[in-house]
Amino acid sequence: MPYKNQANQPKPGEALIQSAGYTHVSQIGSAADLPTLSNFPLWRKIAQTEETLGTVSNYLFARGGQHGDYSNYEDSALTDPKPPTSLIYLIIQQILAGTVPSNLVLTKNILTSIGNPFNDRNFQLEQVVAFLARTGRKRHQGPNKFVNAIQGQFINLLWTDLPHPPTTNLDPKHRFRTPDGRDNNLTGLPMLGAANQPYSRSVKPVHPVPAGMAEPEEIFDAILRRPSGFEGFTPHPAQVSSLFFGFANLIIHDLFWSNNGPEVKTCDGSESKEGSEGAPTGGTSNQWQNKTSSYASLDPLYGTNAKEQWQIRDKSQLGRGLLHNDTFSSNRLLLMPPSSSALLVLFSRNHNRAARKVLELNERGAWQSDLSQLTPEQLQQQDDEIFGTARHINCAYYAGIILSDYLQAILNTTQVDSNWALDPRAPIKNLLGSTPKATGNSVSVEFNVLYRWHSAVSWSQTQWMEDKFSKALPSRNWDEMTGAHLAKASALLQKELNAEAGSDPRNWKLSKYETSVPEEGPPELTSEGVYERDAESGKFRDEDIARILRDSTNEVAGTFGARHVPAAMKWIECQGMRTARDVWKLCTLNEFREFIGLKKHDTFEQWNSDPSVASAMADLVGHPANIPLHVGLNGEESKKPTVGSGVCLPYTISRAILSDASKHSLSVSNPNEVVSDDSLLRYKVSLVRGDRFFTDSASADVMTDWGLNEVQPDPQNDRINMFTTISHYSVNRFLSPFLTLPSADNIDFFSVPFVVPKHSYSNMQRIGFQKALNYSLNPPPPSNVGFEQVQNGGKTMVCEMSDTSEVEVQRMGLIFGLASLFANLLDSSVLW
Repeated sequence: MPYKNQANQPKPGEALIQSAGYTHVSQIGSAADLPTLSNFPLWRKIAQTEETLGTVSNYLFARGGQHGDYSNYEDSALTDPKPPTSLIYLIIQQILAGTVPSNLVLTKNILTSIGNPFNDRNFQLEQVVAFLARTGRKRHQGPNKFVNAIQGQFINLLWTDLPHPPTTNLDPKHRFRTPDGRDNNLTGLPMLGAANQPYSRSVKPVHPVPAGMAEPEEIFDAILRRPSGFEGFTPHPAQVSSLFFGFANLIIHDLFWSNNGPEVKTCDGSESKEGSEGAPTGGTSNQWQNKTSSYASLDPLYGTNAKEQWQIRDKSQLGRGLLHNDTFSSNRLLLMPPSSSALLVLFSRNHNRAARKVLELNERGAWQSDLSQLTPEQLQQQDDEIFGTARHINCAYYAGIILSDYLQAILNTTQVDSNWALDPRAPIKNLLGSTPKATGNSVSVEFNVLYRWHSAVSWSQTQWMEDKFSKALPSRNWDEMTGAHLAKASALLQKELNAEAGSDPRNWKLSKYETSVPEEGPPELTSEGVYERDAESGKFRDEDIARILRDSTNEVAGTFGARHVPAAMKWIECQGMRTARDVWKLCTLNEFREFIGLKKHDTFEQWNSDPSVASAMADLVGHPANIPLHVGLNGEESKKPTVGSGVCLPYTISRAILSDASKHSLSVSNPNEVVSDDSLLRYKVSLVRGDRFFTDSASADVMTDWGLNEVQPDPQNDRINMFTTISHYSVNRFLSPFLTLPSADNIDFFSVPFVVPKHSYSNMQRIGFQKALNYSLNPPPPSNVGFEQVQNGGKTMVCEMSDTSEVEVQRMGLIFGLASLFANLLDSSVLW
């Protein structure tokens, strides 16, 4: 009969249910709200089970219990008074509706498409909408947490398809890198990572500094100091070459330049204003300020402001976007072993090569090769555009070397037969959307301390450094070294290289310290002095640059860990420890380990298993919790060489390399501090992925079609890398015996530039004989036309070229010593 009692009309959230001639008032979303099966005893069991499991499902499928973040029930309660349904209700509803097969197909399609582009011909989007439409109706039931969670992720997927806010725009002034690095982040933080901005902080220091802590000089002598003589030098266990640390030195000076003088004032929209160098006024340290940008933008080459940049640009050829031959902006690297400066010369030459090429191709027809037809304003505009384009291409080479050669050495992937390389620039899609990129970067003070790799200085570099320091401290008693001695030694070296403050970079020279590496014993000095420029072209001789690179590649670096820092570095290391303690007030080692998810050190033996080192540290700091970050990182026990550990870093630094591989978090707490989650691999990964010019702005529009294609890795060419390419084009005449044109069949001297060649040769012998045979361990004499050189051990053979597979058979025969296969092999003495 009709239900006409108005007093008993259902309230909001209730429904009228008719069963067996009776009408009931039921709460929507309860077991009674299920499809009508009331006359079956099984239904009552299902209802009871649903009531029991429903509460559990609230916690399984919604964050924060019943009213979790996924469902926003506090908001929905304002519009929908019906209590929510649970997962068991949804499952039974779908079974009865017969939609389980289609739901399984939908689930399969979604799972198989994770990380891949959606195939819109499979109608995944429409299937999700249909599922939500069937299960999300609320006319007769309350909201379901599980359905709302799916809806939330669906909305999140659609939202993350586009960046919010956009990371790029069409403003011409944002097309190229600015001299000081500003405007890399276009989402509201234009000064993030620009030159003269504050360092960021990663770890909040909480642990109190105990009274009576040892002074830095005591810590250095007990924990870090390398024993004197060649016997005190320990070669790197993985035979990493000193060129690796020459490149690392370039990276360090690209990212870090602590301000030891007056504060550099920076205003938005204007150039930085810097006082004269000297002691900070008012007794306040300004080492919180980083005078270079936080991006891999080759600042030592291009400068950190417009004045420095303009000084190296070739104004005599205005309109071509060129640099003066072999010039670079920063004279800081001249005060260090010459391999870093030689690398800068390569990048300077590569910039001019790229600038000439893009003007020659003129793909968009926007530039004019006949400069006489342009007005002064047009000349300047064309020069700026070509310069910016060439810098884009050059920095992409730089990033490519970091991500291939540099990371290969760190991770020791040269031990396996693989051309895999980590590339964080690629789009990363997942079920929840995409991983952010082009968000900017700000380097941290913890990262600064992580990169104090002075223990890896090679034997020859140590001798070069001591020779330069002794000009100011003839006694060579490094315990007496002061800041005044270092300043005097630097001034003398700058004068020797024509690189005093305010000097013209076109007149700078390079230090000369040539060595030969014997089978045993220390490297032997063969020549020293300076490398001069050509009077007409202003360039260094190709053979001089090649010699620096070859010597650095042939010599093994030092090892990491306690008691490996050269004694001549004592004053520099102690000043670093004081800055970390008194100015930056850094966290302890254990606080840093806890921050990156590592177990704290409970004993000194856990920190370093060498009893003498552990005992010395115990005497200095008293408890493992008191170990300062600087000495704790650099004095900790190092890892052994294996795949994944090539540079054999101390344990905490090694973990820090991987601690921020995918995260990127930045927030502004006050005008003088940017707080970020940072670590060493942030430079390799987050630094590259966070840089707009390596990701969203790395387009053919900015780099040209040729430039964009030029910097792409070629997986078909095994072990061929960007360092090989840039060296080949820059000093081809004198490295041509080593640097062949990229080919999978020609593995040259610089294909593994950051490992000593003899060790690379041994690795290739283990990986495959063919690789070792094709590797140019020593420069071979030029071969006659029609013949091919084959090396085995110390003997060089020449075989006739052939278009058939006979040559390969001959090579394999040579490898296995089958002389009968070499009827057409000629002894090298016949031809040479």
